[in-house]
Amino acid sequence: MTFFPDILFGFLIWATMAGIALLFFGHFWKQPDEEILPKSTLRKIEEQLPAFFDGLASSLSAGNSLQQSMSISVQKTSDPLMTFVQGILLQHKAGLSLEDALKTEANRISSGTISLALNSVAASYRSGSNMVEALSLLSTLCRERTNLRKKILTRTAQSRMQGNVIVAVPLLFMILLYFVSPQNMIPVIGTALGRNILVSALLLQATGAILVRKILKQEIL
Repeated sequence: MTFFPDILFGFLIWATMAGIALLFFGHFWKQPDEEILPKSTLRKIEEQLPAFFDGLASSLSAGNSLQQSMSISVQKTSDPLMTFVQGILLQHKAGLSLEDALKTEANRISSGTISLALNSVAASYRSGSNMVEALSLLSTLCRERTNLRKKILTRTAQSRMQGNVIVAVPLLFMILLYFVSPQNMIPVIGTALGRNILVSALLLQATGAILVRKILKQEIL
């Protein structure tokens, strides 16, 4: 009589494992052709962009070219933005036009803020528009996007904590029950059906944790 339940729960286990694999590894299936920077580095660059654009606008107002302004302003910042901008300048010195160098880095970077900023600078440089005004607007935009991301993280902090508690409570309860009343755990760990139920519950908990994480992970496009 236990043959059918074992098959049923075995199927549930494998189906749940397949769902977890699909959710967890799905974003690895579409990889960009070129290597990108770590997310932590991209976040630091985004936070440094407003001050860098302000310095760039000031240097342009003083009569310097865009290349000169970038060379001057990058010396007043720190890593990782310093290394990032120096890489653009090295591409330009190697023979690539400044516009193409900016676009190349914009296409390589997965961050929407950095890509938008670089493409905007390249477009303004190509069109010959007021670069000082464009950089001031970019500085304001980057600062607002960074502040918006911080607000989202702050307002979802309680939800993330609740999600962690929801996942942790059943596990802690089972561990406590095992030490306080082990006889009640014998049907769970001592039979095939009980072990199938236990593994299924753990897999469903893991699936729920991944779904909560994906729901709360909001990207500013």
